[in-house]
Formats: sequence, C-alpha cells, structure tokens
Amino acid sequence: MNHLLTEHWVVELQSDHPTAHLAARELRRAFQRMGGPALPIVGNAPNQRIALRHGDGGEGFARLTDERGLVLIGEGPRGLLYAVYDLLVALGWRWVGPSPADEHVPRCASIILPAATVAEQPALSRRGLVIGHDLFLAQAEAWIEWAARARLNTIFIHTIGKSGLPLGACRWQSWQRLRARLLPAIQERSLRLEIGGHHLADALPRRLFRNQPDLFRHNGRRRVADGNPCPTNPMTQRLAREWASAFFANEPAASVYHLWPVDRLNGGWCACRHCAPLSPMDQSLLLVNAMAAALTDINPAARIACLAYHDTFTPPQHVTPAANVEVVIAPRQRSYAASVGESGHPINGPLAERITAMRNAFPAGASAFEYYLDGILFKSALPPLGDIIAADLRAYHHWGLDGVAVLLTGDRPWLAVGPNPHSFAALAWNPQRDPTTLRRQYVAVRAPTTAALLDTAYATLTAAWRHALDITPAELARQQAAGWRDPIARPPRDILDGYDAPPPHCERRLAALHEALDILPAGDAALDSARRTALVEQAALSAEIAEWNAGALLLRFFAARQEATVMQARRAPRARQQQAIANARASLADLLDWATRHIPPATRGHHRLLRALLALHLDQLESRVATPQRQVQLRWRRLWEVAGLIARLWRSWYVNEAMVNVLPRLRQ
Repeated sequence: MNHLLTEHWVVELQSDHPTAHLAARELRRAFQRMGGPALPIVGNAPNQRIALRHGDGGEGFARLTDERGLVLIGEGPRGLLYAVYDLLVALGWRWVGPSPADEHVPRCASIILPAATVAEQPALSRRGLVIGHDLFLAQAEAWIEWAARARLNTIFIHTIGKSGLPLGACRWQSWQRLRARLLPAIQERSLRLEIGGHHLADALPRRLFRNQPDLFRHNGRRRVADGNPCPTNPMTQRLAREWASAFFANEPAASVYHLWPVDRLNGGWCACRHCAPLSPMDQSLLLVNAMAAALTDINPAARIACLAYHDTFTPPQHVTPAANVEVVIAPRQRSYAASVGESGHPINGPLAERITAMRNAFPAGASAFEYYLDGILFKSALPPLGDIIAADLRAYHHWGLDGVAVLLTGDRPWLAVGPNPHSFAALAWNPQRDPTTLRRQYVAVRAPTTAALLDTAYATLTAAWRHALDITPAELARQQAAGWRDPIARPPRDILDGYDAPPPHCERRLAALHEALDILPAGDAALDSARRTALVEQAALSAEIAEWNAGALLLRFFAARQEATVMQARRAPRARQQQAIANARASLADLLDWATRHIPPATRGHHRLLRALLALHLDQLESRVATPQRQVQLRWRRLWEVAGLIARLWRSWYVNEAMVNVLPRLRQ
C-alpha cells in the first residue's frame, strides 16, 4: 500500500497509559516539525493509520505494515515509546545529546513511512544514566528526555548528604528541592528511578563518637571516627536499619537504593576482634543486609545495592547477601585504554574473574557502574572512548550482568557533551554496533557541513588519549599513596596521577605522552579547516573546538608534568629540573586561561579546586629541589589557596542554602 503520510492519516491509540499517550504526542509533534500534517490521535481509526499498541511490560518492540498502514507494538508502554523513537530515527531523526543543538530534525516535502519489518530487544535489561552533580541535576529535565529517546531506562540520582563534600554527587537537598518537578518526567516515560550514594556516614554521624565510640571502626590501635562504622556491633546495625527505614520511606518511587560506605580508597574498615576476620566486602554486606531487612517491610518490590568498589571489589567470603541485595560493580581502578577484563592486560585482565565471581555471589542481580562521562576522573575532560565502551559492554553482556549505568559528573558544565553519551546509549541497547559509525552520527548532527573534519579531530584525540590512559600497575599504585594529611608531600591523586612511578615506568610514560602530542597536530589542522569552512553551525562547532582544546591542553600538561618528573629521576642539573617545572606551570596556566574564557564564573569554584590539585603535584616536585624557604612558601601558599577554595565552596553549598531556608521562617 501507499505509505505517503497525508492529512487523512491518524494515530490510533486505545491505551490510557501515560507513557503510551506520550508516545502518541511525540509522534505527532515530530511529524509536524518535519513539515508533515498534525495527525489526530483517536481510539479507533476508520482508514489509514499508525496504530500504537503495547502489552503489560517489557522493552522489546516491533514495527510492521498491514493493509491500513503501520503498526508499532511495544511489549510494554516503554517498549512502545522506543518503537516510536525507532520509527523517527528511521525517518532521519537523531538525538545525540540533551541540548537543542544535539538534535537533528529531518525536513522533507513528503514523509514516506518505512515498509520494512523491524523487531528489537535490548542486550542489557538495565541501561542507566547516573546524574552525579548539582550542575547536571539543574539540567536533568533535558537529560531525562534524551535518556528516553536514546533508549536508556534508568535514571540514578547519585546523592550525598551533609557528611561529605558534593564533588562527585548531587547534594541531597538539591534533589529534594527538584524532585517534584523531575519525578513526573521520569515516571511519564516509565523510567526506573535509583537513588542514593555514599550515605552510610549519615546513618552514624560522627557526633555519636564522643559518647558511643564502639559504634565506629577500630584502626588496630583505637576506635576512630574517620571511616566506616563497626559493622559487627548490634547497635551499629540497628541504627543503620532505622536510618535506612526513613530513607526508604522518603523515596518510595525508587526501584533500587544505594546506601554505600565512605568513598575512601582503602583503610576505612574495622579491625576489632569481631570484624578483623571479615573482608571489607563482608563488613559492608553485614550493614547492607541489616538495611535490606527494613526495605523488605517498606518497599518489598525494591532492592538495595551493595557496592563493589576499591577495597570491596571482591566477592564476599563469610556473609551471604539477603534476597533483595544486588551488587553494583564499579571498576574505577582500571585502564581506559583497554577493555575491562581484556585478557593479558596487567590491570584490566584480572578484573574479569573478580567480576564474574561477584555476579555469581549475588543471585538478586549485578550491574556495572561505569565512568565514561566522569569529568573528575578525566580531569575536566571527556576523552572519546567509543571503542572502549563497545568492548566493555560486550564483556558485561557476556558475563551475564543485568545492566550498566554511566556516571555523569564533573567540575563544570560541558560546552559540548562529545560522542560518549550517544555511543554509550546505543551500545547499551546493542553492543555489536560500530562505534565509529556512532561517532560519525554525532558529528553529523553537531556540524553537518564540516562533519568529516570534526570526525578527524575526534579520531586523533581518541588516539592521543589512548596513550595517556594506558597506565601500568606501578602507576596505578601511586594513587594508593595519596593523602590529605600533608598535601605538599603527598598530594591527592587519581588514576591518571602516577607521574612519579619509579623508572622505567616514568620514562615510558613520558615517551607515551610525547607520542600523544605528536598525534594532536592532525586534529588541530582539521579543526582549523572546519572553522574556516563552517557555515551555519558556528556556535556548535565553537563549543566542540573548545572542548577538544581542553582535552589537548590537558595532555600537554600531563607531558610537561612527566618531563619534570623524569628530569628528577635522571638527577638532571637543578637548573634543568627547575626549567621543566616552570614549563609544567606554564601548561597549567594555559588550562586556567582556558577556564577563564569558557567556564561561567558562578561554576568556576569546583574547577579551580581540581586544578589546584594539579598545582599541588607540581609543588611536590618543586619542593624536592627548592630551598627550605621556598618549600615553606610553597606549602603555605597552596594550603591557603585550597583552604580558601573549599571554604567558599562549602559556603555556597551549605551555608547559603541554609540561609535561603531559614530567612523565610524568620520573616514570618
């Protein structure tokens, strides 16, 4: 039959489900924006129609033709919504990110509906976006809309209470303030809600330590309140269960709750005589089980997650998870130059056995928590990771994980989100898709007249970053030595901060970074050509170029920092070492200048704090060759800067918030 869409067609929908009605509205609105007719939505169509149908539940969908037109069938309402978006993609629509500039609307004189039969099922049953900072919570409506269009099915609001700094999570009160607006958007799309984060410290606040020190961990010498509580103490379990009950009751719409231990690399667990035989994972699971008992009474259909992260990244040995406890596996200690669990890789290879062991230890389910959109881990940049995302998701699917969620966090708003969000969403549905094709879809939307040049720039940046991301176990171990007690001698570090690993690792790192820098000029040239030839997409292209430059400047800083380290390892003349440190400081100044030009002043504080940590790394290197007077100057200058930044951020996070809440009551 003729599939030319005319004003005589209608959308047929007999369901009263809100998500089905959203699907019908989205279809009608999309046709209008393409230049087509405004189709009526009716219960029974007499003639030509697009029929929307769905079953009770499920995400699979089918599209087929019959003698009266087109039929879209979803296993459930969400599957129907996906069927509508799949039809629109077949007609040329693209949504590669959350902003209007990330959307491509096909314009055509006539709309010919596709005649091919389509049937799809997702590879991973849970595909989540983790909103992990107030910056992105403020944009959450756009991210939620994009998530549904990209066939993600879970929104995880990653929160932190007042017991911790919200550097990689949303403040709890921010979610409470926005929940009434965001929750309807999540529910209308039949998306799952997950909620929580590193909240265990909220259940047992440190103020209890003075009168009840036995609630807190033993460090081998005495009780301390600097990590997780003592999980074998029955009173600890009771307080955790009571606090969790209130948390669950406050968030009845969630399907999974996350009440994790403190975010500490190692050493935050109890060594009392009762806890000492238990691994960190066993200790954590004891408290999760206690909270799970409360969840059974309050929300029996929901689950609570046990976090496998840092020193809990091993299966439990002595404690069995409760029936409603699943595991969320967060492999942050890995190389992002290779797939997770890649055979033969010295860091990633051993992860495969541990991940599958944890999957088997938690019958209720297992999912991965990934970092492809983590602007903190990647130092305020988002390196393109399409090939790695594809290989990772194939591995997670092969290991039988239920799903994968990706953390969206950072220290600043993105000027352009890059290809990672689009790639992740598409590959979570079907990990067999080609990541290069997905990257090219992204650039075609963002800069249609210069797409090939922008794609070349991204390809070069991908290759350059792979050298920086290919860390060794010796470099990863340098993160273990980080600490806040003396930030000049032992500055805080992340997995990309193994610059002073012993030889030959530091020499190899310098060679790898020089190879990365040798790749970048090809990307620079492509962007320069794109800038000269771009037509209507100047704003979007400028944002892409700015983000590309941020990543390139960061690689240049890494190389300069590594040069200073190698000069010290070689025991070069002091003047040569000091010149290398000066060059590294100049590279850091370039990063700060970029921030001045591209980051709004209102959101610059967190970014400056992370950049101050990079300055601490240079201070550490300089202090090794500086005079005693200079060492004292370095220490106090940087401590004063960091303390001032944290104080200003704390005031903006909590003090100003409290005044906003208190002043109206004082006026009454």
